[in-house]
Amino acid sequence: MRTQAMKFQKQIIAFSCALVLVGCAIQPPAETAAAIDREQLQVDPEVNYFVAVTELLSQRIAQPGGEALLQIQYAVEARSNGDLAWKVTWFDPNGMVVKGVGEGYRKVSLLTGQTRYFTATAPHARVTDYQLHLREPQQ
Repeated sequence: MRTQAMKFQKQIIAFSCALVLVGCAIQPPAETAAAIDREQLQVDPEVNYFVAVTELLSQRIAQPGGEALLQIQYAVEARSNGDLAWKVTWFDPNGMVVKGVGEGYRKVSLLTGQTRYFTATAPHARVTDYQLHLREPQQ
């Protein structure tokens, strides 16, 4: 009887080891560039104290020749007086950055209670995604 119990324990241990090895051998699918999920809005914590983003919209604007450019519009409401710097990073279908003119941050001043609207248009028709960055201006 005791040998049967030991044999059964060995089988359970062997089965458990086999399950562990199978679990380790299974690899999760590799992420492709198209599956990368990025937040479209990046706001520095310092900016959150005096600004609220109230709208973030995007649309395609038809161009002569049949192509369409991605255009975004966003609105911010100032909770207090302050300066804001913003820029947009544009991405192609593979997740690669598409360079454009005016890559740096743009500075704007906001007054308490003021709502301001901003628009940016992608530099190329191959742009499919974007990321809007808001921060305090660098001195």
